[in-house]
Amino acid sequence: MKRREFVALLSGAMALWSVNARPQQSSLPVFGILLVFSREAGKTFTEPIRAYMLALGHIEGQNITFDFRFADGKAERLPGLAAELVARRPVVIATFGDATAHAAQAATANIPIVAMSEDLVGAKLVASLQRPGGNITGVSILGTELDAKRLEFLAQMLPPRSTVLLLADPVTHRESRPALNSAAQALGVTLHEAVVSTPEEIQRALRSAKASGIAGVNVLASALLFALRGRIVGLAAELGLPAIYQWPETTEEGGLIAYGPSLNGAFRQVVALVAKILQGAKPSDLPVEQPTRFVLSLNLRTAKALGRTIPQSLLLRADQVIQ
Repeated sequence: MKRREFVALLSGAMALWSVNARPQQSSLPVFGILLVFSREAGKTFTEPIRAYMLALGHIEGQNITFDFRFADGKAERLPGLAAELVARRPVVIATFGDATAHAAQAATANIPIVAMSEDLVGAKLVASLQRPGGNITGVSILGTELDAKRLEFLAQMLPPRSTVLLLADPVTHRESRPALNSAAQALGVTLHEAVVSTPEEIQRALRSAKASGIAGVNVLASALLFALRGRIVGLAAELGLPAIYQWPETTEEGGLIAYGPSLNGAFRQVVALVAKILQGAKPSDLPVEQPTRFVLSLNLRTAKALGRTIPQSLLLRADQVIQ
């Protein structure tokens, strides 16, 4: 779904919500959503969820109650928030990222959970894609494989034998490192990793990278880093650092290059699974879904501002080019 189409959907959905919303009643089924970041940063997630749920006829305050829990970027708060959420006995819980899914899984073995994460099997959240087992299903966005693919694209924009910063969060699972290490060896680049969880840590990491001569940044798959993407995009522009991102939508906000599935498409998959559970389906009977289309998106305006020329090979490969 293109950005303007989603904006139109969101606008229409919110207008319908304002007309139909009624005071919440305790008897309404509760849809719990556990998020690792702040309420403000979480709008990127909460607004699409509300819009897609509304489009499927689930009207907040009329036939369903949403319960969003925010950890404000502090992963250590997730177990407590998950326990609080479970105490409300929601009919289904949605999570985004490994840390939130593990917290919800530890809090309940009975309430259905729909998780969106980089690799649900690799994170040991489900037994397999076809037979997830237990009370969890969801959308596995292939983050571990795509982290290495993004390094390949970024390397095409950098001088030979460059050093690349891997920007990671504390809860990003390490299964992508072997693939990243293999890709780096094949490409002839050196990797340096910075683990960050706050805007201040992001600033220190990127400024240190610039000072030490690091040529580019691979922003690894992470719900937290996506929520903080505004700070990363702004600092990368200020410091003149080429950076590649997980979600194609980031280039519409000034990011240089991104490769992965559509974020809005992934949200739609999550909500569709939630809707099936609300209709009585069991998570163990719902195979884990994966994206089927991946988009390479380039922002030529950002490239010009950085003084970079995007290679013809990338331009020919790109699915979306922002002029």
